[in-house]
Amino acid sequence: MAGQSYRIEDATKLARVVHGVADPGKLTLFSTMKNEIGFLPAWLEHHRGLGFDQFLIWDDASDDGSFEYLSAQPDVIVMRSDLSFGDVIRYVDPDGQARDERVGTYMKIALPHLFFDGAYVGYLDADEFLILPPGVASIGEVVARLRREGAPSAVASVVEFFPASADGLDGALPQSFDALIAAYPFYQPEQLVRPVPGSQPEIIGKAKTARLFARYGVEPRVERRGWHRIWMPSKSRKAQSFQKSPRHKTPLVLRDARSRLTGSHYGNLPPSGDVVLTVAHFVFTAQFADKIARARQWGAHANGASKYRYYAELLDKMAGVPDGFLDETSRRFDGPQRLMDVGLMRW
Repeated sequence: MAGQSYRIEDATKLARVVHGVADPGKLTLFSTMKNEIGFLPAWLEHHRGLGFDQFLIWDDASDDGSFEYLSAQPDVIVMRSDLSFGDVIRYVDPDGQARDERVGTYMKIALPHLFFDGAYVGYLDADEFLILPPGVASIGEVVARLRREGAPSAVASVVEFFPASADGLDGALPQSFDALIAAYPFYQPEQLVRPVPGSQPEIIGKAKTARLFARYGVEPRVERRGWHRIWMPSKSRKAQSFQKSPRHKTPLVLRDARSRLTGSHYGNLPPSGDVVLTVAHFVFTAQFADKIARARQWGAHANGASKYRYYAELLDKMAGVPDGFLDETSRRFDGPQRLMDVGLMRW
């Protein structure tokens, strides 16, 4: 692979279908996953209920039963690769721009393009659950509206949900969306995405993670190991700074000759200025401590998973603090209408 570049259409050289057959006519949700057996039953059930007809999953060598579970689902297509999420390849986008890209991000960009020409495709991670606006019964209604508007995508606010205190992270991970909301019912009712007609949205406000880091005095610091004790490049120092938690993503993107996903959060064309969905992000759950350990072990996340080092420090500082997640603006979730009222959703 040394010196080799990859375009979108080269994805078949790096990944292969190992279960299922993709139907181009079905509304599809795509995800990259590794060891997500805890979330999978709830994630699939919830998004089936929203109207997704099939699921295209790139499984990154899961060894916790996720692969076997996915391969037993008749509406799931599973792909695998000899490369891992954190491996780096040279990617050349359709505009001819070349950059180094993590394999996992490349798979998000490229794999749906192999099957779904002219179709809208959903993009969500295993701990992300889409919430539709009040009165909208299915994701198909969203797709129909985007087609009427001629919009290539819809943006979403990424809203972190959490329990009242760190004690609420104990126990087993809930196995349905309703049970997840019951266990981790709080969120910050602050607008995160401001649509700008004809342009990419303006990202505003603060993610809950950023609020917690500030409240508990979790500050970035440089750790020097190995030859970095002698000299550390500025890129390596920067990699150990805070990585901002996502406040938005583009969970529905038209795949055609003009429109595509460009990374984990943006499409290449401006999204609808009239539609903002909500993604419930379950970061702070019974899997939080385990996720920190796994992310730091794999090092596949952005900048070697440095953010998870700070998550570990945060968890230590929050231990035993009553209502330690809550502040004066935290609110208990009581339905999508309130998300509309505070600007986290638009329809």
